[in-house]
Amino acid sequence: MNRGLLFARILGVTLVCISQVVPEERTVRYKIYEEVRPPTVIGTLASNVTWTPDKTRRTFPGIRFKLMSPSTGSFIRFRESDGRLTVEERVDRERICKRNPRCVITFDVAFVSAEQFELFHVEVEVLDVNDNSPEFPRAECTVEISENAALGTRIALDAAEDADVGSNSIQTYHLSENTHFSIDVITRVDGVKYAELVLVKELDREARAFFALKLVAADGGHPAKSGATNVTVKVKDANDNSPMFDHSHYSVDVPEDTPVDSLLLDLNAVDPDEGLNGQVVYEFGKQVTTKIRQLFKLDYKTGHLTLQSPVDYEDETTYEIDVQATDLGHNPVPSMCKIIINIRDVNDNPPEIIITSITSVTDGVAHVSEATGPDILVALISIKDKDTGANGQVSCTLNGGHGNFRLKRAYEGSYTIVTMAPLDREKIAEYNLTVVAEDFGVPPLRTVTNYLIRLTDVNDNAPTFSAKIYEGFIEENQLPGTYITTILASDQDSGLNGEITYELFDSDTNSVSRFAIMNQAGNVYALQSFNYEVTKRLDLRVQASDRGWPQLHNNAVLIINVVDQNDNAPSITQPPLVNGSAEIQLPRDAPPGYIVTRIAAKDSDAGLNAELTYKLYDGGDLGFAIDPNTGEIYINRKIAYDEYDLWKVLVTVNDNGHASLTSTATIHFSLTESAPSNGNFYDEREDGEPKQWTLILILALTSSSLLFLAILSYILCKSRKSAQKRQANLPDDVDIPYAKEHNAVSMISSQTANVFDTHAFHSTTVIGTPEKLHNSVQATAEVFNETPQTFKSKYRSVAGEID
Repeated sequence: MNRGLLFARILGVTLVCISQVVPEERTVRYKIYEEVRPPTVIGTLASNVTWTPDKTRRTFPGIRFKLMSPSTGSFIRFRESDGRLTVEERVDRERICKRNPRCVITFDVAFVSAEQFELFHVEVEVLDVNDNSPEFPRAECTVEISENAALGTRIALDAAEDADVGSNSIQTYHLSENTHFSIDVITRVDGVKYAELVLVKELDREARAFFALKLVAADGGHPAKSGATNVTVKVKDANDNSPMFDHSHYSVDVPEDTPVDSLLLDLNAVDPDEGLNGQVVYEFGKQVTTKIRQLFKLDYKTGHLTLQSPVDYEDETTYEIDVQATDLGHNPVPSMCKIIINIRDVNDNPPEIIITSITSVTDGVAHVSEATGPDILVALISIKDKDTGANGQVSCTLNGGHGNFRLKRAYEGSYTIVTMAPLDREKIAEYNLTVVAEDFGVPPLRTVTNYLIRLTDVNDNAPTFSAKIYEGFIEENQLPGTYITTILASDQDSGLNGEITYELFDSDTNSVSRFAIMNQAGNVYALQSFNYEVTKRLDLRVQASDRGWPQLHNNAVLIINVVDQNDNAPSITQPPLVNGSAEIQLPRDAPPGYIVTRIAAKDSDAGLNAELTYKLYDGGDLGFAIDPNTGEIYINRKIAYDEYDLWKVLVTVNDNGHASLTSTATIHFSLTESAPSNGNFYDEREDGEPKQWTLILILALTSSSLLFLAILSYILCKSRKSAQKRQANLPDDVDIPYAKEHNAVSMISSQTANVFDTHAFHSTTVIGTPEKLHNSVQATAEVFNETPQTFKSKYRSVAGEID
């Protein structure tokens, strides 16, 4: 339907703009007259958009129109904001379309919005104006005719040419007034009109030897324009007979791939006269154009019409040739025949594929955002085939889309490439599409064109860590800048969307941590030194962020363990020291095995650095020993209390770090008259000693219940008797502290059998005999030649009876 009709009179030239929309094809048609003055508006495509955001607005901010065809002609300017078409320079229809009856400039425009697109096929028809006058090839021409020529004899005259078409081209010819000749206007197969001179009255050379006539060609424009040529007709003496062609009209079909020099037609004209009057020669008629004379060759003597240059069906489909045959006699009268040469199309043109991308193209690669949704226009494919019929009918296919792109027919000869599914650059980053166009000729011709699409990245992937939890270690007291560990995160996006930066935060305060992390590399460094005794572990939150928009983040946990160093010496806490020494009271009657005191120490370090070993550095020769594990100082042999009133030992406490740190304490023992504590005795038995009760229990578990009861009864009875016997054999002078308290130890709940077995300590030199210290402890007086021996023990003796 007509969208609008605009008439303007500019310098005597009429402009008509007509917009016609065919909804099913989305074709927009405009018409303009040539020679309009710039900048004349042809039309605005925005008025033809059927989809609008609110169905009421006619201006669409944010949208754009994109020209999809390679060229619209230099005289048309296209504005992308609203699709306005304007004339930018003089429009010369004859230069654009030559003599084509219909001059149409076609191109494609895509309307692109954020939601969808529309494709328009635009046709701008350039209408002809009568701006050219008819012109004859020569200002004067001469023709000859025999005086005995029959009435109705025809002589072809020069054809005038008019660059205009339609009604503005040549419509009529006029001949100046005379009594012997008239003209007949003939239309050639190519639409060109020319005039033939027709004899209407007999000639008499003796009466009149020549005629001076004027031929005028007029077009049908308003106002009409004309052109003229002077025609001189010479009357010759009679020549009895004229050559006669076999046929007055010939039609020849010539395939466009016919080789040059091929014989097209063998003309034959016969003249019954004898001698030169009967010898016939052949020539092109006067109205044959220069182009025809370049394509075809006529042999002057034989009349053979041959192909002189290649013909092209796509250039011209039909040629009309006038040939005259003339004898060589005096005053010949030529005969004319008309040859119609029809150029037959062959499938000599493969389809032409033109791909126009809707997006930016760099080095032949189209860039499409991976955020593009389904059914979105990517490119327009224009298929052209210069052949006709089946040779010009083309089928088009698309390969290589991986199911994400498809071919959609837009209209005759045009297709669109549209998306089928959401795109993901991280799965497929590049598509090498193959467009195949094949015509239906025999044999068919095919054209294959590659179309490379590269997806541009959008920030749709957050950074991902290689692990959820990372763990690093740093030794305490290290200098700031110490490397700890490396944290690795990756991002599947590219460019800035894939560049990762890291930040560290304390998990509890969410503040910037005391560590630094290098971007890109992910190396973690300490910004300060740490004290294990103050901080043993730090929990950090690692945040990885890309540099895209919008920025995406991800988090991981970094646990940093501060590794202890042996930087703290043991600290002796018991007994309390004054200037590194302490005074301990020692009962005068304390026997061997009596625990005098216990050295207690602590170490702020951890692990081996905090494991302590106690030693007597000095004073072991006085009869004192120390347990290296518990720090218990005990009497390990009989002491001559009468020799000194005050004893002194030097105790060292070492940790097991590397290197080991040591603390010392001086212990002074002063004698007192108080009685030794009954339960304060040291048990020096080794762990590997077999236990009688353990063996008995093992036997009991493997025996029958009756045998087990019998054996158990026997052992209990024997144990009671042995205890009574040992008690009865004790000397009277042995002091048994706290004997009346009847201290008892549960065997089942605390220890295994024979907890109170005695063991002798052997040495190279033994003086004296064992002294009975208690009913459960024996001590051996020993003299050590070297440093006094220390003993390990896990158990202590408890005086008392076993019930």
